[in-house]
Amino acid sequence: MKKIAIALAALLTTTVVLGQSQVYDNFEGTKVVAYGPWTGKLDTLASKTGPNNKTGKCAAYTRNKDKKFDYLKVNLQGTLQDVGLYATHTGNPPKLTMKVMTTAPVGTMVEIQLGEVGKNAYPAGTHSQYQAFTTVTNAWEELTFKFSQMPAGSEVKNESVNLITVLFNPNSLTADTWYFDDLSGPAVKTAMTTQESAPEGGTK
Repeated sequence: MKKIAIALAALLTTTVVLGQSQVYDNFEGTKVVAYGPWTGKLDTLASKTGPNNKTGKCAAYTRNKDKKFDYLKVNLQGTLQDVGLYATHTGNPPKLTMKVMTTAPVGTMVEIQLGEVGKNAYPAGTHSQYQAFTTVTNAWEELTFKFSQMPAGSEVKNESVNLITVLFNPNSLTADTWYFDDLSGPAVKTAMTTQESAPEGGTK
């Protein structure tokens, strides 16, 4: 009986750990990412403003109106665990989430692509894609991203994902500003927590 109890406890522990999400950057000094490159304008020392906000810092990103597929690359200090649990339409998979406030209209899409640093451009370097749509303008909300697809031609394995690409309103020529915070998803393996290094002027 004792061995059975131990086995059940181990199984329950594994179930809890699998799919456990992690915040990649809280903009208060704890992060497991580095940013770049990007095609718009990024400020990682912005102050939270507007309705439904909490005090503290966040990032502000303004799209490049000349780029239909403007992007922001988020490089992870390690690889993501349990990505396969997120990349499915079956059952009730765990979700990626991100808090945002934007000047863009209600119903604007945000896409997250999980990929691998050093791989060729889309689709070879993209493991999976996730999408969410805004429901408010000029107020904070938490977006929950739904798995979209694993693109045909992907060469990225589950255990090799170490790059996140964020596309605010892809396939458009807009220059909206997006404030974002607490991007979270699969836990990072062998990640080391670092302190925010603020450049002069507060903009990266």
